[in-house]
Amino acid sequence: MILNVVNNKKLSFKTVLMDSWYATQRLMGLIDNLGKIYYCPLKINRARR
Repeated sequence: MILNVVNNKKLSFKTVLMDSWYATQRLMGLIDNLGKIYYCPLKINRARR
């Protein structure tokens, strides 16, 4: 969905706000690689120790 917004819709944005349900390492890496800032709560099982 985010690649569709960036590549096809050409929507200009700097920040992504998402729920903890979507906070996966893969998605956060993708958002980071796109040069965007993301905000989301992390579930305890998503945090590294």
